[in-house]
Order: sequence, then structure tokens, then C-alpha cells
Amino acid sequence: MKPKVLILVVLFGLFSVRSVSAEEIKIAAEVSLRAEHLNIEGEKAKFNEYRDIRDGFTGDAEFQYERENYYLDFSAREVGRKDQSYDLSGGKWGSFKYDFKYDQLPHNFTYNARTFYSGSGGANLTYQPQPPSTFAPNSNFSNWTTFDYSVERKNYSGGFKLDMLKPFFFGVSAAKEERRGVMPIGTAGTSPGGISIELPAPVNYLTDTIKLEAGYLKNPLSLAFSYIYGQFQNDNANLYFRNPATANTAAATDTFTLPPDNNYFKFDFKGGLKLPWNTKFDANASYGRNESSKTLFNSYGTDTAATASNIGQQGRTGILLSNYVFDGRLDSQNYNFVLTSNPIYFLDGKVFYKYYQTNNKSNQITTTDPGPTPPGVTAATLNNQDRLFDYLTYKYGAQLGFKLPMNFYAIAGYTRGHTSRKRPDIPTYNDDLYEAELRWSGVDWMVVRGGYERLHRRADFQAPEVTGPSDPNVIENYVRRYDAASKDSYVWKGTVDFFPVEDMSLSVGYKWKDVPYSDTTLGLLSQTSNEWHLDADYLIAKRVKLYGYFDFEYAKLDQKQRTYTSGTTANPALSPTPTNFNWTATETDRNYAYGLGSDVYAIPKKLTFKFQYTFVQSQGSADYTYLLGGNPLPPTRTQDNIDITSLDSYTLRYFLVKATYNPIKSLSLSLGYAYEKFIYDDGQFNGYQYVPLSSTGGTLGYLTGAYANQNYRANVYFASASYLF
Repeated sequence: MKPKVLILVVLFGLFSVRSVSAEEIKIAAEVSLRAEHLNIEGEKAKFNEYRDIRDGFTGDAEFQYERENYYLDFSAREVGRKDQSYDLSGGKWGSFKYDFKYDQLPHNFTYNARTFYSGSGGANLTYQPQPPSTFAPNSNFSNWTTFDYSVERKNYSGGFKLDMLKPFFFGVSAAKEERRGVMPIGTAGTSPGGISIELPAPVNYLTDTIKLEAGYLKNPLSLAFSYIYGQFQNDNANLYFRNPATANTAAATDTFTLPPDNNYFKFDFKGGLKLPWNTKFDANASYGRNESSKTLFNSYGTDTAATASNIGQQGRTGILLSNYVFDGRLDSQNYNFVLTSNPIYFLDGKVFYKYYQTNNKSNQITTTDPGPTPPGVTAATLNNQDRLFDYLTYKYGAQLGFKLPMNFYAIAGYTRGHTSRKRPDIPTYNDDLYEAELRWSGVDWMVVRGGYERLHRRADFQAPEVTGPSDPNVIENYVRRYDAASKDSYVWKGTVDFFPVEDMSLSVGYKWKDVPYSDTTLGLLSQTSNEWHLDADYLIAKRVKLYGYFDFEYAKLDQKQRTYTSGTTANPALSPTPTNFNWTATETDRNYAYGLGSDVYAIPKKLTFKFQYTFVQSQGSADYTYLLGGNPLPPTRTQDNIDITSLDSYTLRYFLVKATYNPIKSLSLSLGYAYEKFIYDDGQFNGYQYVPLSSTGGTLGYLTGAYANQNYRANVYFASASYLF
């Protein structure tokens, strides 16, 4: 049902009940209308990344209807905008209930992006080469076609639940999600072409979901069973594009795979049982399966010229596959058990166990490369079988809380975790997490809390098999990837909440975190962070409310890596040379945020002024250091100019002033102005080029401008009226 039709149906249903006596019916409604004018300079897509503010009118509405045991609720938000939503629910208390929902949400990436391709937004991208070349596109980006990177999501859902057969209940619901638009994807440059390409990929996704549930609810037992089935469809299985990195013809296009169609189902059980001694046991178990099928590129074994860029080696014969259809299947299991108890007033506790496992039952495909082995590449890397990724993790532990004398309350907990994954470097690791917290509330106007956490991770590192010192896998003996590497994590935190007077509150907190990776030679070595926060509000003489906050975070990451030319120099303990050396990088992030505001009740319950200012800033940088010893640095480089002084840095300023007047109790009139300014500063985008060139003038890539110019400055003027029936 379209949103406008839905509104009319609800309004007719609500106001047609006027013939019923006032004693039997309750109706409440509120309707608001808002007019907006937007004046913006810069990237409009970033300003409206997940919203829709523009010139024109919009509004909200709420209706509540109740007659004896029947009720009906309706709400509408941002009517007519791309982020609008509608919610209709109703039923009879204790018998049945239903709901219908519709909402939209845009995701705007970049407006007025550019591409030399024709057919953006579709699944076939092509272009006419620029003479005298037979395959290179026009490098004059001012003549390229413009388009918008934007995806719009529409979500429809509805459900019905039957409660009248108590203690049993039954329910059914369904949902549909549509995603339409264009989003950026990229292909990395490979030898010998070495050209990176940014492509406008079509988004035409449809997801349908249905859920059935049944259960039993009567003290002390609750049981719920549900079945969910979902189906995902993509109108475009592949994106076909002519590749300017190769001298292929327009007919011999390259292919970029897009998300394949798939389906999913899940059985779920939830139960709870109340036991003596103020104890409760809760359980949750589920089993799910995700399946998809994808036809692989037949041209791998039949058309050498067309697949040169796909396999990254021009002039090589095609790669043969043992099966050209990939049948994917992933099964998952999940179990959660929790026992909570408060047997005596000064003691409460919790014991839990969580288990999650995936079983990858997809078919395995063997690749065979009949061509000659390139220099520095072993035959094992050319004739291989795809690895099926499986994952298993479980946690168990306990937590105890104690009420102590002098208004102290202590919490202590321990969690043991284990994770197994099918990966060659770190297939398993074990975690021990210790937690403690102490809270004091000895006076009515203050609460003090302090806590400590320690995580100890022990990883099972597996050294790779190498054929000799020239094997490229030699470096894997020294690399530890931080997502699973051994580490220790220490966290201290504290918060003080003050309530010195009735109309004033103040909260101050601090958190310190240190994570050393003690077993790592190459990779992430450590992470440290410090966080402070302050929140306050104060009501003066019931007329002026002041409020504000301040947050600051300083984080640092240290890593060590190695540059080398062959396997013989991969050992980081070797003496450095101009081409084989270690290097370090220290990345720092400083994040500031503060806000100040005031509500002035000039005429209580009649006239209110609101002032608000928010400032958010993130400053990132990376300090690189070449560990060359006495060897000279590479030409044109110094220890200073290799640093990145701006890394994902940005500043956001927001200011709001608003006046609200209530001439009568049921009518509210508002007039306001908002100012917002966003500045993005990152070394990857500063000096952006659509066609970047190498130092010798060679083309490095063709880009579209996605995320390139995110700065904006916006002025929003608005007026609104709201009436309460």
C-alpha cells in the first residue's frame, strides 16, 4: 500500500468513529507541518548522506484511538521525503495485534561523479578509445559523463500475532527490502598494466523475508519457536566493463562479480524458566543455512586474450577450473545459556555459556594453470584448491555482585573464550578475560564507579612450510596479524556522578586502555588510548536550562613492517640495505567533541528559545620511519616527507537557534535557523586527480571522484506549526 493511500485510510477510520459516545472512545492526534529552505555550498551528498533536507514542505503526524479493549496507533515521519516512515499498529488487548510499517532511507555517497564509461547505472560499461590509441579512453575528465553515487532503501513489513488462545500464541510477519542505485567499486592495478579503475556499480537488490512463530507463555515457563526464510535477489550478477589496462576489443570485456542470489533459513528457540531462590534460567538455540550458486568464468579455460587482466598475467594461457559452477552452502549453529540468581539480598550472580559455529559445505574448486611458471612464482600457487572458511567460538564464565557495608557494591567476573578458524597462520586462540567494578553511593548527591578489565590472549601460531630462503612465504614466519595475534589488553575506567543541588547534575569520567602484542615481530605492536568525558546540566530559577558536554580521545597505534625484494631478504633481523629494510609507523588520532546549549523559558509554557552549538574534530596522522641504518634513503624521500600529516581528519560545526511559541495549549509555532559546516582533510584525497599520473607521466588509474570532495557549508531556515487534537 502506498504511503499516501495508507494515510487516507487511517484518517477515515479514525474520524468516522465520531458517532460513538464520548464515554466509549478516546482519540488523540497531533499533526505538524514544517517548511524548510536550504542554502548549501559544497558536497550536497555528504550533507544529506542519510537524510533528506531540502526546500519545500514536510510534516509528521500521530494518531491514537482506543475503544474498550481495541486500539489503533498511527505515526508518520518526514512525509514526502526520501527518509519518510509510516507505522500503523492495532489490535485488541489480550487477543490479537497487527502492525504495518514502511520506511525509506537514502545513502548518498557523491553527487556529480564523473566517468568516461557510457551506461553508468547498468551492468555493461563501455567507451570509445581516444585516438591515436586503440584502447585508452579520453583522459580529459571535463568531458566525462556525470552521475550520482546514491542508493535508496525502501522497507515494507507487516505482521499479525494471536494471543487469545492463552497461554499459547502464534504469529506471522513478512518484510520486503528494496535497494536501488549506484555505488563505487574498484579494481586494483596488476602487472603489467598497473592501472586502477573506479567503476559505477549498479545496485538492484531485493530481499524478501517471512517469519512464523509460536509459543507458550505462563508463569514460570516461557517457550518460543520461530522459523525465518529469506531470499536475496540481485538483478545484475556481473558488471561487464571494457578495461583500459589492456588492448582488448570492446567485445572482449572484463567482468566484476556482484553479490549473487542467495536464500537463507533459520530455526530459533527461546525459553525461560523461573526457579526457586529468585533464580531464572534462559536458553536460546538456533540453526541456520545460507545457500547460493554462481557460474564462474568459462573464459578462464577458453579465451586467453579476454582473460589476461583477470589472471593478472598477459600472454599466459587460460586457467582451468575443476568445476565452473560454485555451489555455496554455509550452516550455522548458535547456543546461549544463562542462569541468573539473587538468592540473598546482598548477593547476585550470573553463569553463562555461548557457542557459535559455522560449517562451510560449499564445493571446493581446483585451479590448474597449464602455462609457464613466471619468475619468482612457485607451481603450488598456480595449481591450488580454494579454501573453505569455517569458524567456531565459545565462551563461558560467571559474574558475581556483592552489596558491601558503607554502601559499596562490587562486581567480579571471569570469561573464558576459545576461537578456531580455518586459516594457515593462526588457526586457534584462547582468551581469559577478568573484570572487576566497585561502586559507592554513600551520599545522595554522588555516585562513584571504578572498573578494571584484563584480557589475556594466547594464539596458536603455525609457521608456514617453505622450500628455502628464496620462498616468498619466508616472511610469514615473522608476521602476526592483529585480529588473532597474542596480546594483553588492560583497561582502567572511572566515573563520578554529582547531584549537588536538585536542578544540577555533573558527570566526569576517564578510561585508559593499553594493548601490547608481545609476540609480534612484524605487524601491529601496540595500541593505547586515553578517553575523557564531561557532562553537565543546570536549571536556573526554573527559567534557564544550561547544558553541555566535552569528550576527548587520544589513541596511538604502533606497527613494524619490512620492505624487501626477494625471499632471501625477508628476515627482519638482517642488516638493512637501500632496498631491503624494516620500517615503522605510528598512527595517532585525536578526537575532540563538545557541545553547549541553553533553553530559555522566556514565558513559561508560552515562549521558549533554544540555542545549541556542537563542535566535533578528528585529527589523524601517521609518522613513518625508515630503519636504514647508515644506508641512504630512497631518492626524493626524507624521514619527514614520507609522513602523512592528515589522515582521516575532519571538523564539523553545528549551530541552532530556535524559538517556540504556544498561543494556546494545543498549538505550537516554531521558527529557527541551523548552520552546519564540514571540512574533510585526508592525504589520500588532497590534490585529488581523476587521472593520476606517475613520476614519468604514465597513467596510474581512472577515478570517478567518489568521496573526493566532501566539504560543505549549509544554512537551513525552517518554520513549523504543530496542532494537538
